[in-house]
Amino acid sequence: MNKIKFAIPAGSLGKATFNILQRAGYTISGQERTYRPTINDSGIELKILRPQEIPIFVSEGLQDVGITGRDWIKETGADVEILQNLEYGKIKLIVAIPKRSRKSSVSDLMEDLWSKGKN
Repeated sequence: MNKIKFAIPAGSLGKATFNILQRAGYTISGQERTYRPTINDSGIELKILRPQEIPIFVSEGLQDVGITGRDWIKETGADVEILQNLEYGKIKLIVAIPKRSRKSSVSDLMEDLWSKGKN
């Protein structure tokens, strides 16, 4: 089974992201000690990256999905599709995927990843 590679922002945005994931029922451990925390879903692989790196990693296919600020997408010029405005933190956070994937929603992305065995 291929895992979904999910990029999480470092710093205060990461803390807010982990809080949201935990409120959604996920248990995450190791985020204070490593850039690869564990999550209680064997189909997801988390990686903590600097927010400005996430659009590039997603655009180049090194990560399947990521959470970052819209400002970093503009600044890096990364070719990604914004799927969702998450509206938390002091800046607007978005879910981004490679533009070539042609997905228009988080649901479309998840269905595609599941069909590829990334669950």
